[in-house]
Amino acid sequence: MYKKGIPLVALFFLCLLAGIQAQEPVPQPDTNSPGPSFEPKAIALEDSVMVTIILRHQQDKNLQEIRRVLEAQGFWDMFPTTDARIISWTIAMGLGHVIVLQVPANSVRRLNLALQNGAWGAYDTDIYLSYDYKSIWADYIQKREEAREDRID
Repeated sequence: MYKKGIPLVALFFLCLLAGIQAQEPVPQPDTNSPGPSFEPKAIALEDSVMVTIILRHQQDKNLQEIRRVLEAQGFWDMFPTTDARIISWTIAMGLGHVIVLQVPANSVRRLNLALQNGAWGAYDTDIYLSYDYKSIWADYIQKREEAREDRID
């Protein structure tokens, strides 16, 4: 029973400890471009976390029913929260929305409440603290190659 929860707890702490260090610098929004900006101002890396959200379509509802629920609950007015930076938003066929946000650490509760109050009844939600692994992977590959060259010489 507890064996299933142990990897999740370890993943949580790994994300919490490594998430801030692994993120790349946030580009500043272009203030000279015309039209509305959907990106909030840059979030300080040391004060932010990345969150991966999966909104799975409830299979007993069609698209019109899902839209009615979202509109009735005001989902689009509260999600994403105003202080969230959208890193990516993908629709995966057969799964639903896969959204990666960068949010200030002190607004995770607000993000969770926006999902609870706006998405429930339309989507089944999965939320994961996450981090950008690309730079860690690149460093590892580089060190691995250097070690290989040392062994060959």
